[in-house]
Amino acid sequence: MQTTELILLAAAGLVLLAIAGVAATRRAGAPLLLIFLALGMLAGEEGPGGFEFHDHDTAYLLGSLALALILFDGGLGTRLRRLKGVLRPAISLATLGVIITAGVTAVGAKYLFDLGWIEALLLGAIVSSTDAAAVLMLIAGRDLKARPRVATTLEAESGFNDPMAVILVVTAVTWLSQGGAPEPFGAAVSIVWALAAGGVIGWFGGRLIGWLERKVGLPIGLYPIFAAASAVFLFAFAQVIGASGFLAAYLAGVALAASQRRAAEATERFSDGLAWLSQIGLFLMLGLLITPSHAAEVALPALGVALILILLARPLAVLICLAPERFRLNERAFIAWMGLRGAVPIFLGAYPVIAGVENANLYFSAAFAVVIASLVIQGWTAGPVARLFGVAPTLKHSGRLASAGMVAGVVAGFSLLSFAVSWAVTRETQPERVFAAATMEELRSALGPLQGAGAAVRLESFPSDWAELAPEERRDTFARVAAGLISAQNARILDDRAALLSMRARIEAGESLPLPQQARRDTLARRYGVRYEDLDALIERVDIIPPSLGVAQAALATGWGSNEAALARNALFGRFPSGQERFSNLLASAGDYVDLLNTHDDFEPLRTERARLRAEGEMLTGLALAPHVAPYAASGETYAAQVASVIVSAELERFDPGGPER
Repeated sequence: MQTTELILLAAAGLVLLAIAGVAATRRAGAPLLLIFLALGMLAGEEGPGGFEFHDHDTAYLLGSLALALILFDGGLGTRLRRLKGVLRPAISLATLGVIITAGVTAVGAKYLFDLGWIEALLLGAIVSSTDAAAVLMLIAGRDLKARPRVATTLEAESGFNDPMAVILVVTAVTWLSQGGAPEPFGAAVSIVWALAAGGVIGWFGGRLIGWLERKVGLPIGLYPIFAAASAVFLFAFAQVIGASGFLAAYLAGVALAASQRRAAEATERFSDGLAWLSQIGLFLMLGLLITPSHAAEVALPALGVALILILLARPLAVLICLAPERFRLNERAFIAWMGLRGAVPIFLGAYPVIAGVENANLYFSAAFAVVIASLVIQGWTAGPVARLFGVAPTLKHSGRLASAGMVAGVVAGFSLLSFAVSWAVTRETQPERVFAAATMEELRSALGPLQGAGAAVRLESFPSDWAELAPEERRDTFARVAAGLISAQNARILDDRAALLSMRARIEAGESLPLPQQARRDTLARRYGVRYEDLDALIERVDIIPPSLGVAQAALATGWGSNEAALARNALFGRFPSGQERFSNLLASAGDYVDLLNTHDDFEPLRTERARLRAEGEMLTGLALAPHVAPYAASGETYAAQVASVIVSAELERFDPGGPER
């Protein structure tokens, strides 16, 4: 009982926070759906709330219900006379426009994410449709009063275009999971059936709801509930027979609004409140569902996909689809800009996860990142852009508001990206805290309690009086510091390796990977430059570097810590961070070195030998791998021999593990 009460308390608290967020941020022009998503992420597994939610089947069910209610409410707000005037351009955008958008976006996704063509098409299809929740919320907003024809076109497109996106996603998922191309005629029939049957069910179902309301006497409070339940029934019925439930729900609202009926005002008010609750619940749930760390990992290429979608794919689709229509240039431009992405792409991104498609988490996280970019860049600037293009009434101080809104959108977008990237980089390059010693006296006190010749310390930077050390003490201290830094990196690597080995065992047992494991695997695959599906190749790269090897190479590069690169620039291995003059600390330099050996093609022989030693149960020692570091220096084999000589003469193998770590 207590658990149930806590869940209810948390759920109600999140909804109240979301409503408070609406009140606090609406005047600032913040995209409200972004607020709901952010609250969901804060309540999720990687946020302060710590709530774990990975049930995509439940999310798909609840998401379907929420979208049906949102679309039904959107239909109730669409006047039939206006819809008839924009039916042709709306259908064109919802069919051909979606195909064009998916295709152009897929080209960008292929190269930005290094995907195959079918995988890229799947990602393009997932983000190809505009989102009813996002578009309807903005169109209905009190600060965005676009011209009726423009607004109705956007509303109708968002209500019509989901079938095409769903069919493209299902087709790509089927192709990937079954390994064969679908039959084109069958796909074409599916599209026609989904649109035609969904339209018929929605239109005549909505008219039937209105007729029943007039014929059946009910208490006034039951009419709105009857209408909403009937709309969900029509949605589900259409889905069951392979038609578009989304289109059916939207047209049911349009048909009902055009009918004479009892309690019309009460129904519309109730539906509006239900749509708000659905939007809040839907985006809170999607925020809970996402793994923010993986979304941050794919943020940079996903931003590239979002920019291609916003600046190229969507405008091209609008240009082609609206070419025969009588829209002004400024209206076309606004329609192109208002191709917002929201719940539907994230919702469709869950479909590959449910279907068990390889790399499903990549599609889901990438779709989430694209939605964030769309809501920030397009959602934040929707009102100012409408007035800038002259498709909305000019408000007092509109020029200043437009400029401020656009600047806020751009700044927010780049701030979000910067935070995501810096968070990801910090998470990867700082595996644990390191010791800071201002003087050698502090360093000696840290080394003192550590017993044994192989004891190491993880030092942030060399003390100011390091150069005053006697050569013998400096060599010994430097060896212990360098070994400690490599060991710190190895601890992170071994943790990742253990996770990967567990994943492989799970796959070999015929089990699918849960979403958090998929996210971790995908993140490591990107870091180590391996394709997501090649788990064996990834495991070969995610392995330790013997500390003795790292110490010897650092000693040769810095003269046992005596050169300017080590003392002033924290560079131990003759390398510097890209575009910078120094590493932030010694641990970052060690991380760069370890990653180089584990990812660069020149050191493939080293990794092959290391894998052989592992397979045969032999120790991973610096001497065993030293011959394979020849590509590190121009002198090649001579350099490798020097490394081996330093390992022997300084007895550095005392820092290596005593046996193979499985």
